[in-house]
Amino acid sequence: MDSGTFNPEEHLTKLPIRRWNPKANSWETDYADYLEVKWRMVWFRDENKQGTKTVIRDKIIDPHNKFAYYELEVTDSKGNVEIGVGSETGDDFEDYIEKAYTKAYGRALAALGYGTQFAPELEEGENIVDSPVEAKAREAKAPPREEPITEAQKRAIYAIYNALGYSEAQMKEILQQRYHKTESKALTKQEASDLIDYLNSLRDRE
Repeated sequence: MDSGTFNPEEHLTKLPIRRWNPKANSWETDYADYLEVKWRMVWFRDENKQGTKTVIRDKIIDPHNKFAYYELEVTDSKGNVEIGVGSETGDDFEDYIEKAYTKAYGRALAALGYGTQFAPELEEGENIVDSPVEAKAREAKAPPREEPITEAQKRAIYAIYNALGYSEAQMKEILQQRYHKTESKALTKQEASDLIDYLNSLRDRE
């Protein structure tokens, strides 16, 4: 990609992210260079003056359970196309619908090359969207209530693992390794949110 006039390194911030350590069977906090989605958008628009397109391929909005899921297809001015997927819950953000859309858009832009090296969510599938302040606040929050997985989350998980081409056996292996459970319906709401982000990160790498 041409360097253009936008310098992403001028807009980087350090962001605390949670990484799952399977050996310790626990979450650990790390810090990574992060380019907020709003700056990825500025960079993208700076280098793509016309001919771009954004299409919503799929979305699930569940106001009752405060869950949102978006799958976006973004095309740059050269005709390159990438897909971004994002989900959020009201437990993490009051404006969870907007945040889910922003996450999906940011993933698509990173896949197109706008901030790939500064997008830790592509590596670990973290609940990172756009604000280091909000992320830090979530780090300090008390553990969420053990609410069961929602129907909307079940549909999102099914849609993503089908898109990945995973078999039921592969999904059961992931569930066993990460949550020591054999069925997605046994997940908590928080575990389901983590699984969706993890599957999204796998999809981003393909």
